[in-house]
This record gives sequence, structure tokens and C-alpha cells, in this order.
Amino acid sequence: MVAGAVRWGIMGAGLISADFVGSLQDLPSEEAQVVAVAARSQASAEKFASSFAIPRAYGGYEALAADPDVDVIYIGTVAQTHAACVRLALAAGKPVLVEKPIAMCKEDAAALTAEAKEKGLFLLEGMWTRFFPAIQKARELLRSGIIGDVVAVSADFGWPANPEGEHKRCVDPVSGGVSADVAMYPVGHILLATGAEPPARITATGTTRPASDGQSLVDWSVAGALSGFPGNPALSATVLCTLDGSTPEEAVFTGTKGTLRIHRPAHTPTRLTLSVAESREVSKEQIFDFPLPPPPKRALPFNYPGSQGFVYEARAVHAALREGKLQCEEWTHAESITTQGCVDALRGAVIRGGA
Repeated sequence: MVAGAVRWGIMGAGLISADFVGSLQDLPSEEAQVVAVAARSQASAEKFASSFAIPRAYGGYEALAADPDVDVIYIGTVAQTHAACVRLALAAGKPVLVEKPIAMCKEDAAALTAEAKEKGLFLLEGMWTRFFPAIQKARELLRSGIIGDVVAVSADFGWPANPEGEHKRCVDPVSGGVSADVAMYPVGHILLATGAEPPARITATGTTRPASDGQSLVDWSVAGALSGFPGNPALSATVLCTLDGSTPEEAVFTGTKGTLRIHRPAHTPTRLTLSVAESREVSKEQIFDFPLPPPPKRALPFNYPGSQGFVYEARAVHAALREGKLQCEEWTHAESITTQGCVDALRGAVIRGGA
């Protein structure tokens, strides 16, 4: 358990780490402090530390993991290194918040959560969307039964990527492709209506592009159908993810009495629409708005829209650490494992079809 200010150590000095630290530094110092950062090179770590006035900079992750003044480690390295960085932090006895995906396959996700539980350490995959007030309200409404039994969910996420420019990660042969990049968001929305157990059936089709190694493929667009959820056998779900264009980026829950819509952008949502049917022709609608907190009072702009929402996730981590919890109820270990399994299945189906 942590008393007083939670002292963060940051693994990785990239864009996402910058946004997370920027959000943290807008919190009162008695609540949270960033005390150290580590990067693959000393120069990168020192540059990052200077930008955010972080006291210590390490050229290598081992020194950060061993720092006795670090209460919890945030991992914002490239996706294919997440599992190794989590293991390094856990081996040093440190609680961990790791960016999505927690690992590159379901088996590794399960192994990491099991290791954290065995060591009695907190571990959270950074599904920050689940901590937004709009999603908390959506969960409350779904559980209340106000739209009846949920029989269908549709969710999407798409944006036009430039693999020859700023989005080179999207054609990485290990961590590239649309499923590894964003499919966890629509799958996470689906689990709000089904629980954490995996679906019995997943089918998918889509398109591929050559990976940067010139030998393998990455999935570029995927349309999938998921069904056979133990927690909701009557439900069928669809996902659409693409790196070719901008989708509506919404999630729609269809129930026997109405619908619930999470509006764009559903990964950083601020608006819900609840529609309860009064007849086949008439519905009563209610809109719920949850504005984002103001941008932090700092000089550096965010790299990604909505990043001030990181504060919701950070505060949940702080509460969990102070209460001695090993996971967050908003996004459990079981949900991380199930989601990674769904991502594996979607990605695999498209790549096999494109081979």
C-alpha cells in the first residue's frame, strides 16, 4: 500500500509517455509526482526529463526498476517490448501500468497477470477508455436494464494511417496492423455488455499490406463478428477497424427496450445517448455529457487528442495502490486476457486470408 503522494517512474520517452506525464503533472504534488524516467539511451532520457522537470534520468530500464523512490512504473515503450518491461518491473517488486496492448498474444497476457498475482503486485493494462466518466455511466445504464437485455453491439475505430511517415509502427512485422493498434477499443466496448469471458466464435475478413520487413503481412482493415458469449449467449457483436479511413468511431448497444450510443470519439468519450422505446415509432431520448477536464497548465501541447483524460486512469491507479488492490475493477486482468485473445483471432483470420 502507498501512503502520501504516489511516485511514478516512466519507462519509455516517446509521445504517449509525454502525454501521460503531462496529465500527471497537472495533479497536486501531494497526490502524484514523477520522480524518474528511463529510455533506451541516456540522451533520450535526459531530454525527456528536462522537458518535464523530472529529477532523475536513466539510460536503461533496469536502473529505473531498481529505484527505491519509485512506487509504480508506467510503461510507454513500443508494443513488442511491453511484456519484457512488465516482467522487469515485477521482478523488481514494482506495481505496473502498461500501455495497450499488455502483450502481443493472449498467452503472454495471461502469464503476466498470473505473475503479478503470484507476487502480490498491482498490474493494469492501460485501457484508459474504461476510466472515463462517460464509460462509467454507460456501464451503470447497461447494468440497470433500462434498455432491456442487450442483444447486439456494434463498435468501430478507424483512421487514415500513413505508413511511410508518422505511422511507421503500423507496418511493423511484430506489432503492426490495425488489430494490434486499435481493435482492443471496440472489443472493450463489447465486453461492457457481456462480461469478461471470451466468445465461443469469432469470424473476420479484411485487407492486408506488406510489413516493413518485406516478408510478412499486417492486417490493415478488419470486419469481425463475435458471438457465443457465456455471460450473454443471445448477444451478437460486430467490429470494424481500418487504417484506410475515418470511421464514425461509435459504439451502439441494442437492447430489447432501446439503445445506448457512445458517441465519437468512443475511445475518449464525452457523450452518451440513451433511447428507450415507447412504441415501434416513438422513443424517449436522453443525452448525457461528460466534458473532458481542461488541458493541463503547461507549455508542451499533447501529442494525441483527449490525453487530458489520462487523469481518470491515473487517479484510479492511485486509489488502487492506496487500498492495496492488485487490479482495477474498471478493467480487470480477465478482460485484458479476453481482449487480447479476440485481437489475436481477428488479426490471425485476416492475415491468413491475405496470405
